[in-house]
Amino acid sequence: MNLSSTISNLVDNTIGVFSPLRALRRRLARDAVSSSDRFSSYKGASSNRPRSNWSVSPGSADADLLPELDTLRERSRDLIRNDPHAASISQSFVDNVIGNGIKPQSLANAEGLGLTRDQAEEVRSACEKVWSKWVAFADATDQEDFYGIQALIQKQMLTNGEVFIIPTMVQDPGRPYGLALEVIEADRCESKNNIDHPNGRTNLRSGIELGKRGQPIAYWIRVSHPGDGIYERSSKRKWRRYSSKAPNGRPNIIHLMNRRRPGQTRGEPMLSPALATFRDLSSFLEASLIKERVSCCFSMFIQKDDPYSAALQRADATRSGQRINEIEPGMVEYLSPGETVQFGNPTNVGNTFDPFVERHLRAIGASLGLPLELVTNDFSKTNYSSARAALLESRRMFKRHQQYLCSRFCQPIYEMLIEEAWLKGEIPFVDFDQSRMELTKTRWIPPGWAWVDPLKEAQASEAAINLGVSTLAEEAASQGRDWSDLLEQRAIEKRKIQEMEAEFGIPTVEETP
Repeated sequence: MNLSSTISNLVDNTIGVFSPLRALRRRLARDAVSSSDRFSSYKGASSNRPRSNWSVSPGSADADLLPELDTLRERSRDLIRNDPHAASISQSFVDNVIGNGIKPQSLANAEGLGLTRDQAEEVRSACEKVWSKWVAFADATDQEDFYGIQALIQKQMLTNGEVFIIPTMVQDPGRPYGLALEVIEADRCESKNNIDHPNGRTNLRSGIELGKRGQPIAYWIRVSHPGDGIYERSSKRKWRRYSSKAPNGRPNIIHLMNRRRPGQTRGEPMLSPALATFRDLSSFLEASLIKERVSCCFSMFIQKDDPYSAALQRADATRSGQRINEIEPGMVEYLSPGETVQFGNPTNVGNTFDPFVERHLRAIGASLGLPLELVTNDFSKTNYSSARAALLESRRMFKRHQQYLCSRFCQPIYEMLIEEAWLKGEIPFVDFDQSRMELTKTRWIPPGWAWVDPLKEAQASEAAINLGVSTLAEEAASQGRDWSDLLEQRAIEKRKIQEMEAEFGIPTVEETP
């Protein structure tokens, strides 16, 4: 007991002699102060016995994340390599967010560019032609097209929580344009104490220099991956400094990241909240499998009275004489005199196995915004209503990722490409510097999703268009299709039908009365 408590008790006892009621009130008040968690306004903030081991960190976003970021990334990558459910989740993200690619449709309009409608249509056609020529040459390593890079970026966002893209100019023969993209894994952006900080810049956090407003002003990128080992490229300078932007505002490096808190410098792997659950479930599945394997083994043990014969017949040893302790189906084991066998009795997993696994998979899916059906790729237990509700909810999350990718990655790259094409004289009628915003207006069309019930979905689209609450462009985009391409194809088919009717005199389709 400290001095303060001793004095307080002495005062309480003295007051109690003259006024027991006041002494009682003082004791109650002091107890309430010393154990305020009993009277906490928020139960979640109390520190009573059930919550006494709830340890929390008061750190900033970087103080909490950066010291453990390497471990989070490495464990996420290990899960996706080795855990079937984690691999399924990764592929589901790529299939739903990227699919066969998020594609642009030029929205350059006549009024904004100060052109006639025919001229604006020619400008739009030229922009889309430039894009179609460049897509196959987007990768600086010549291994992916632009849509393959999109898929790679989405995988990196899920696994590492971030990715870096460096736009470079490559002048190889056969390339229609110099613009090419170098995708940098998160591990390569790092800082060490021996880096020479130019101009006294010291606000460097995990490879990113920050300005006065906390904005990134430069990135330190390793020449090769720190985990390359013997494959690491030799270089006098292991790091290169990239300014975030060129003097004209063009991005020198694009940093995409999963950001959860203000002031967060690096991205958090999306699997982070589920890592412990993944590991626990994997350990449970492995233990259950071993238990089932042991319970399926039926073996025979023979005990002999002759020790010499038993020693000669023993074959379950290595060349060094070490016993092999193993049990397998149909095994026949000869025992030495005096040896006995005590069987373990592994119980069957029973009826609780599926609910237990399902509960953990639901928790993993909830941390990522995915329904159980997409985590397991199993729709056998769903009907139309439940499947539609689950898919619509998850699609809201996928659309958020699509929007982020379009605005932070696809649009800046599109603008760089159109600028280069304009400098080559391939975009007519306009001045890029004066009309940049209008010229590069784009609708990015993500992949469409399959209908749960095609008839109901088609009727709903038709009703929305007829009521004026949707358009053909919006409904086509929801399926990952370009409405102008649809109309052009329908016109081609209609002309072909008319030509065949004129040639053969027989209607190719029955006309609706």
